[in-house]
Amino acid sequence: MDKLPNLKSISEFYRKLIEKPILSRKKAGAAVLIVLVLLSGVYLLYVSNTGYSVQINGTPVGIIKDKAIAESVVSEITEEIGEDLGKDSVIIGAELKLYKVRLSGEEIITREELKERIKNSIDLKRKAVTIYIDDQPVISLLGREAAEGVLDEIKHTFAVQQEGITFDDIRFKEKVEIEESAVEPEDLQNPEDAIRFLVNGTTETKVYTVKKGDSLWLISNNNNISVEDLEKANPGIDPKRLQIGQQLSMVVPKPFVTVVTEETRVYRERVPFETEYKESTEFFKGESIIKKNGSYGEREVTAKVVKENGQEVSRVILDEIVLKEPVSRLVALGTKPPPPSQGTGTFAYPARGTITSGFGWRWGRQHTGIDISVPVGTPVKAADGGTVTFAGRYGDYGNLVIIDHGDGYETYYGHNDELMVSKGDKVFKGQTIALSGKTGRVTGPHLHFEVRRFGVPADPMKYLSN
Repeated sequence: MDKLPNLKSISEFYRKLIEKPILSRKKAGAAVLIVLVLLSGVYLLYVSNTGYSVQINGTPVGIIKDKAIAESVVSEITEEIGEDLGKDSVIIGAELKLYKVRLSGEEIITREELKERIKNSIDLKRKAVTIYIDDQPVISLLGREAAEGVLDEIKHTFAVQQEGITFDDIRFKEKVEIEESAVEPEDLQNPEDAIRFLVNGTTETKVYTVKKGDSLWLISNNNNISVEDLEKANPGIDPKRLQIGQQLSMVVPKPFVTVVTEETRVYRERVPFETEYKESTEFFKGESIIKKNGSYGEREVTAKVVKENGQEVSRVILDEIVLKEPVSRLVALGTKPPPPSQGTGTFAYPARGTITSGFGWRWGRQHTGIDISVPVGTPVKAADGGTVTFAGRYGDYGNLVIIDHGDGYETYYGHNDELMVSKGDKVFKGQTIALSGKTGRVTGPHLHFEVRRFGVPADPMKYLSN
């Protein structure tokens, strides 16, 4: 690099020059003027041939004539970045240096070219905070307040305030720390995505809307996801109470954090009743009749419950107070020897009640049996011994039992609430085969009873005896 002329040596030259006696003062003045003019010419020539090499992180990006250009360009770039990202949140990872150089044909770049080259060379980062899980960086956000808000929101996702629940502790199972950091702008996450990422292990969202006829098994089968994973993706879901329009997450969570909640729960639960059995000669062997219905009791329970991400992992009962004692159910077990399970040729009434509709034409069509008015739940008995040939739902009959008694005789028992026998069962006369109801086409609870001979309906009243 060339040096500027030494001003001290020039001054000395001038002093000696004017002190020489051989020159007149007039000539000396002229000499001084010539020297100064020559000096100015040399200085201007030197200055006009110098410039500045601009380097970013040790790498040259171009040569400019005036260093003020570089300073103004850097200031302008910083201002523009600050307007987009916020002045206080930007870190420009670049060291800018200017070196004076003598120009020797190098191309001087323009101000705009310098600006573009500097922008392409700088390492732009954001001032951020990073959430560390077990000493591993997981996600970065803009500001400590945002990071703390994300962690608090995740905790409260699994700690919803409800009546009867007191949260004693809410914490992360893992070691969770927040540290300041400088990150690439594209690595920053907004709080909503950060919550989804920490809880699910991904920012992906996939939602299924429950439709009519859906079950958890059907949704699982149609979407290639196991029922177990569906339950993990939707903590607290009740598989038996899916509602049309309910939205289910289809993303199986692989959480980075585990929220541990310790809660004291006060709740009421039913106390089951016991069943007492007593033998009775009133009924045939194999029959059981409920003589007295049981009823549940009720108790208040205080428990310590620990959950991880909403899934219960332990429960310790602290206290129980019985509010209502349960009442035992009494069941009579028949001991009387049953009659033969084959037809006797006579039919007994299948139930005791008022006959509200007889055999014959009714409302413009044939009524093929009789209707006996009885309350729902009344025992329906086989009119004679035989074999059950049908037990199930059958059109207008509702829940129907058909018994073959032999010799071409069949009896029908319709509109039952509950069936006590199955196809193929051998039944004896007087055996309880169903509980009456109002299934099928009915206007009220009753038993429809038919007698058929070789498939042709006959008037039951001609065959019934006490």
